[in-house]
Amino acid sequence: MKRAASVLASIAVAGAILGNSVTAVLAATFSYPWFSGGLVNSYGLSVAEMQENYDRVVHYSLFPWIDELKLDTLPMSASGSQHFADAKQVFQVFVQMGLICLAIALIVGIWLWRKHRSSGFLTAGGIITLATPVLIAVPLLLDFDRSFVVFHELFFSNDLWIFDPRTDPIIDYLPEALFMRNAFAILALMITLSVGAIIWGRAAGRSASAD
Repeated sequence: MKRAASVLASIAVAGAILGNSVTAVLAATFSYPWFSGGLVNSYGLSVAEMQENYDRVVHYSLFPWIDELKLDTLPMSASGSQHFADAKQVFQVFVQMGLICLAIALIVGIWLWRKHRSSGFLTAGGIITLATPVLIAVPLLLDFDRSFVVFHELFFSNDLWIFDPRTDPIIDYLPEALFMRNAFAILALMITLSVGAIIWGRAAGRSASAD
């Protein structure tokens, strides 16, 4: 029972770190002015209008109760709307995975600690997650453009993600630099949380051994 619970908790810790890292970085919309270098202000929007549009795109993607994306200052085609709907489904996987795994990690982890004074699941979960940023960072650093294309080919079954700025000018306000910086911010947060989980797990283990 203990072994199965430890494996479950370790996987849950890894899933919580991954899912919540994606959610946290995307939810930090205040980063848009720094992360969006190189955007093309094709519609002559004000800084406030650009931020508002980005906020709406992110909130639509992350919050399941928002069922329509409407940009007051930019037009959007039917294919553009469909792509954002498809992207919302992808992001919802990360959002829900993060929350569900966090709940499992807390429940099972508390049981393991109270029943067995076991914290190895934190260390194991951190190590599992730590491997992910390392593996992903290499192709991103070598060729971000190709990695960006491969990501879309893997997660989307159509080519609607190839926006035409004439019909969907929102793409001018979502430059490649924005995606790249968000990707590296997610990886950095994952590494930070993974290292934190490893340190916490080992410290708790030493504390339990000393009791």
